[in-house]
Amino acid sequence: MRLLLVKGRIIRCVLFDLGDTLWYRKDQETWRRLEFAANCQAIALLRMHLESCSLPDQDDVTLGRSLRVAFDAQTRARIRRDPSHEPDGAEIAMETLAQLGWGQIDRQLGAALFEALRVRIIDSRLLYDDALSTLAELRRRGFLLGVVTNRLWGGPPFQEDLRAFGLFEYFDPATIAISADLGVRKPDPAIFLHTLRALNVSPTEAAMVGDSLRSDIVGAKRLGLLAIWKPKPRVREALQARLVAPGATSASASLGHQEAFAPPSAVSAASDLPPDLPPGLHVTDDDYVLSTVQGPGSDPLALLASNLEEYKPDLMIEHLSDLLEIFPKAGEL
Repeated sequence: MRLLLVKGRIIRCVLFDLGDTLWYRKDQETWRRLEFAANCQAIALLRMHLESCSLPDQDDVTLGRSLRVAFDAQTRARIRRDPSHEPDGAEIAMETLAQLGWGQIDRQLGAALFEALRVRIIDSRLLYDDALSTLAELRRRGFLLGVVTNRLWGGPPFQEDLRAFGLFEYFDPATIAISADLGVRKPDPAIFLHTLRALNVSPTEAAMVGDSLRSDIVGAKRLGLLAIWKPKPRVREALQARLVAPGATSASASLGHQEAFAPPSAVSAASDLPPDLPPGLHVTDDDYVLSTVQGPGSDPLALLASNLEEYKPDLMIEHLSDLLEIFPKAGEL
């Protein structure tokens, strides 16, 4: 068996988050177009099944945007009430329509509406340039690989997208823990243990790589995994600015390389975004969604500055290929 000693530990398994870790969203215009199409598909479905008087007298674009914003808000509210469990998408769709005053729908229509709102991963994301090559090299060096991801939409369509990206070349489906399919969310230990048990690996023999301090890093540290943070570009840019400011100090100064990133493209219409959403985060990001149930605040940098041990990663990387420096050569036991 091939193993590596890291920070006084034997590491033989690397777990990965997906969003903003192995892949990232395409340009904002593409995202708007895909979300617009999904919104319109959802409204078309409702027009087929609801009385015309149930929906406000508005065009489909306006109705679709209202539905999406309300659905996202309802999702956040459900997660914040019960952070350890992934909410049921069909139930959220049913609750959203009731909250909007558009009528009551049954579970079957709720499930169809939830599916209509799905934005497919293969259409809306791109793998980082070094993702597949890093996975291939880690596997060549003998490391076991797994995935632990928080995701509202799972099921066969998500599996199809993973296959289309070529990720099944590196991850066995049995070692991919998807919160939508398991009903449990990071940072709850159960979702990490699902993959670790499938790989027959103990937590102390594994590393977790992810972009979220609140879910990836907190979850990894609670179980004793080596916690490796790959911050989002805007977060890393802000961290760099803080570190180079005159007299600046940071609890994370020793965590890794400090090169700046280019800022991301402009976000969507500000009127659709919650006013407390920090720059560089999406409304679905765990660091934002969990901010009201984990302190302090919704800014990832505030977590680092808080000096709370559970938010401090063991290591920080800029690129996935940096893992090949952390794990240069696995040794034989």
